[in-house]
Amino acid sequence: MASIELKGRMIPCTVVRPLVGDVAQIEEEVAAQVRRNPQFFHRLPVLVDLAALGEARHEVDVAAVVAALRQHGLVPIGVVGGDGALAEQLGLAVVGDRRAEKSGAPEGAVRPPVAAMVVERPVRSGQQVYAKGKDLVVLGSVAPGAEVIADGHVHVYGPLRGRAIAGALGDASARIFCRELYAELVVVAGLYRVSEDLPEEALGRSVQIRLRNHQLEFHIV
Repeated sequence: MASIELKGRMIPCTVVRPLVGDVAQIEEEVAAQVRRNPQFFHRLPVLVDLAALGEARHEVDVAAVVAALRQHGLVPIGVVGGDGALAEQLGLAVVGDRRAEKSGAPEGAVRPPVAAMVVERPVRSGQQVYAKGKDLVVLGSVAPGAEVIADGHVHVYGPLRGRAIAGALGDASARIFCRELYAELVVVAGLYRVSEDLPEEALGRSVQIRLRNHQLEFHIV
């Protein structure tokens, strides 16, 4: 009789993507984010992705970046691409670039149509809905403390007060659409904004959230 069982499971993971090579500046930004929402970031598993730095990524002190994340309570579990030997030295996994592997689509690219999971009832506090390999369409509201996740787009046709995660496997062309934005957290392909950082002009409005130049853009529609 086997003593363990190994099963594959796809779970959303927060990506920390430095946009500068200065470790002190990175640590300062991490500290500021943690101060804004300490409960969310406490023991949060993260992947470190240096792709946005281009060739400069080879000059970044990855060990110092990882140490800074750990110092502020985050839990680095892997490096996207990068030096396998260094990752092993730091006790981290090497993860392929899921944006290329899963979607092959650049930011803003139009995807071919995919199937959608349709949820006809409101998503209540404490509930999580995950549309694996699909878009997610919620016809009602998403309550505070609820979480809606899709490998593709997320559509919410009521107030979005909980968390919404689109492009959970790294699809940079995924988007979030909602009728009224009051979210606790929005994430597209690993890049996120917490409630305190949402644009004031977008609150309570019908919006589309997408990636552009490694940043989240909020379009009022």
